[in-house]
Amino acid sequence: MSLDLPESLFGGWWRYLVSVIGMLMFTVGVGSVFLDGRLTGEESLQISALAVLSVPLIALGARVAMDIDEGADAVRVLAWMSGGVLVLAPLGAWFQVAVPTADTDFEVALLFLSAIAAGAFFGSVVGYYDVRVRRLVERASREEARREFLDEQQDALSALNSILRHQILNDLNAISGHAELIRDDRIDPDAAAETIEDHCGHVDNIVSRIETVVDALTLVTETREISVDEAVERAIQTLQDEHPSASIGVEGDTGATVLADDLLYLALYEVLDNAVVHGEPPVTVTVDAGTEAVTVAVADTGPGVDV
Repeated sequence: MSLDLPESLFGGWWRYLVSVIGMLMFTVGVGSVFLDGRLTGEESLQISALAVLSVPLIALGARVAMDIDEGADAVRVLAWMSGGVLVLAPLGAWFQVAVPTADTDFEVALLFLSAIAAGAFFGSVVGYYDVRVRRLVERASREEARREFLDEQQDALSALNSILRHQILNDLNAISGHAELIRDDRIDPDAAAETIEDHCGHVDNIVSRIETVVDALTLVTETREISVDEAVERAIQTLQDEHPSASIGVEGDTGATVLADDLLYLALYEVLDNAVVHGEPPVTVTVDAGTEAVTVAVADTGPGVDV
């Protein structure tokens, strides 16, 4: 992880609390020796033990400061460190009472300080790796969610491509056919021009909707509760702006809600548009709210398609 050194040292000083605590313990131990004015062999061993525990704690604190940049994670490490101290410090005190090894109060204090340093070190190690594991799990979850989103996006783009090819090719075939009829003087030019303008307007409307669809497909959006009634009404309103004479009725449980995204109304619009353009009026939308799913059926009175 690349960090700006001055910011790490000063702007994020709170991240160095583990190191500060380790330095404080070591300083207290060494300072106590100087204040005592003498250094016996037993005290030398105890100071060495304190150094063996304090120096790694200082180094671990520096690693924590460089790797952790969120306050919640730093608090987690400090909590584990405190837990380690609460476990080992009483244990060290009990051991000294049960099996006395120190001859003076000064030696007892050094042993107790060493027990605190040991608890702080082992607790900080556990806290540091706890944060690391949590981050790895979160990263794996994000990667999995991203892969799922990309797969869904690919499927949606494929479906969108098929729909657009179908609709635009239909309009282009109609425009091309009327242009041939005009060229062969087999149709009234004014009537043909009106039809061509209608199909051009439909193509223009499709192109304008592509931007909305692409934006929705390229942004990671969470599903939310959407009113089926509102989605149906929006689809009908959009369709009637293009086909003012379209007759569309709505039946069933219009108060139902579903988990969906903002493309729901557009999906309904495409089905309604197909019914209005290729079917026969009236067109009916029926909403059936089941126990596990909501079914939206679109029907018209056209002859249907032979299969």
